[in-house]
Amino acid sequence: MNASLQAVRSGSPDTVVIARTKELADDGIKAANIDGIDLIVLRHGNAISIFQGRCPHQGTLLSEGTVKDGVLACRAHGWQFDCSSGCKQGPSSSNLKRFDAIVENGEVKVDRNEVRAWNAQRPAPAVIMPCRESAVRSLAQLPGPKRVSFLGNTLQLRPEKLHLVLEEWCREFGPVYTFRLIGRPFVAIADPILISQVLRDRPGAYRRWNVIETVARELGINGVFSMEGDAWRRQRQLVAKALDPLHLRAFFPLLCEMTRRLLQRWEKAERERQIIDIQKDLMRYTVDVTTNLAFGYDMDTIESEGDVIQRHLEVVFPMINRRINAPFPYWHYVKLAADKTLDRALIAVQALTKDLIAANRARLAQRPETDTMPTNLLEALLMAQHDGEAPLTDDEVLANVFTILLAGQDTTANTIAWVAYFIASLPDVQRKMQEEVDAVIGSAAMLEDFDAGDALLYVNAVISESMRLKSVTPVLAVEPNYDVQVGDIAIPKGAVLSLLTREAGLQQGGHSAPDVFDPARWLTGESAASHHRAGFMPFGSGPRLCPGRSLALMEVRSAVAMLCRNFDLLLVDNASEVEEVFAFSMVPRNLRIELRRRG
Repeated sequence: MNASLQAVRSGSPDTVVIARTKELADDGIKAANIDGIDLIVLRHGNAISIFQGRCPHQGTLLSEGTVKDGVLACRAHGWQFDCSSGCKQGPSSSNLKRFDAIVENGEVKVDRNEVRAWNAQRPAPAVIMPCRESAVRSLAQLPGPKRVSFLGNTLQLRPEKLHLVLEEWCREFGPVYTFRLIGRPFVAIADPILISQVLRDRPGAYRRWNVIETVARELGINGVFSMEGDAWRRQRQLVAKALDPLHLRAFFPLLCEMTRRLLQRWEKAERERQIIDIQKDLMRYTVDVTTNLAFGYDMDTIESEGDVIQRHLEVVFPMINRRINAPFPYWHYVKLAADKTLDRALIAVQALTKDLIAANRARLAQRPETDTMPTNLLEALLMAQHDGEAPLTDDEVLANVFTILLAGQDTTANTIAWVAYFIASLPDVQRKMQEEVDAVIGSAAMLEDFDAGDALLYVNAVISESMRLKSVTPVLAVEPNYDVQVGDIAIPKGAVLSLLTREAGLQQGGHSAPDVFDPARWLTGESAASHHRAGFMPFGSGPRLCPGRSLALMEVRSAVAMLCRNFDLLLVDNASEVEEVFAFSMVPRNLRIELRRRG
């Protein structure tokens, strides 16, 4: 509920309604917002509390957290706070601000002046103050590659190698430099502290690069990923709720079934001595997982052959990347062969999503009115159409279904593929992983206990190290909503910030060199939060942390444990070198792996 739009009901003119008691389940959390300031309303026992809405660590939305035994846990990095006082558990003084909750006639109110006064004392967003001896620099004073008039550096940036070029320039010009594309200024940032602060200040001070939303809208996929402002805020809550730990735990048996299908596919390939295209097989796996969890539909692309939806989906991401980075929107005037292929892919996927919407809407119509708990993401979006607080249009539902289907399969599949690449490349690492998996899951063929995955310490370290070195989102593009200052640099509105998150992650601490694959750097006994402070952010950071992060990690761990339990992985001899390709996410090219059944 956006309290700035809520009429004052009674009492003080500065008191506003932010929730109703009937909306608050025990140990439930409700998001609220006053004048752009995020809050949460939390009921625990007989008490209702109002706290600041973002975690002090990295600004993650606490409305997406969980409550257990009187403790509120942040969804991102596990910071914990007492539900009554807001005091942080463990060593730190980063407590939550608690506001007075006024409960009258079934309504929960807060004093707007109290919220504003607290917010006014906080550091101004989008300004990271420089050292006193540092003068503020303009973009013209920053280093950067040579450019030609008008085109700038456009011809130097090939879309499929975009991240590699930007990272190479970083090593030449330093962690902050500038370049231009067709007259528009860009600032590349690889400093982890600056990147973390920029991401923390979304969506108020920064938005995604506006071209991303423009392209997504043209393609009919302008969902929670690309939306901004109030539209993003209301849809984010629905998407995040469908992907919370409670729903994921209930979904885990179905994930096991998807993993078992993948195992059977690879057992067949091993018997027939086939060299597998692991990335394409993993695309099938993640498509099946996504459609089951998000839409209640078993597409079963793992076992089916022929014209599967995956073949259409794999067309879309590279073309999004191509259009975002195009010097001008040529497709408005002429359609190339690739654009016509994209059109056909969009038609096929949109037809599928419309069928899924119709099927879910029909199921909802048959359910009793008292059954208000959605069983999948699509049901949650459809039910929100009847919610007067945040109604969704059919186009918005379609866009979010398409977005989740597209993003949910591509980035996760590529992450698992890169983990498999390192496993196959490093026999000692593979052996240690196999030994741990054998010890944890025993005679089972895969991970069948939701909680047992936490015991796979070395496997989880390998996954983290793989994401550090081969992040599938190595670059994030945002722009300020107004003139800002980042570090000692004045950034005007209209400039675009290219956040080099993979390069920032290479500054990870540990005894090994930053470019060396070393899972031990994750086994030092330090908390996961300390690693994130060092720049490790494969799922982004701040309020727009990827809502599918927990699902993606669950899929990655399930598939990797199954691989280690059943197979030895080897890179194919004499195969072409594995390359990094930027296609909106970072994809492995030429990855061919041979699977041999373990004895």
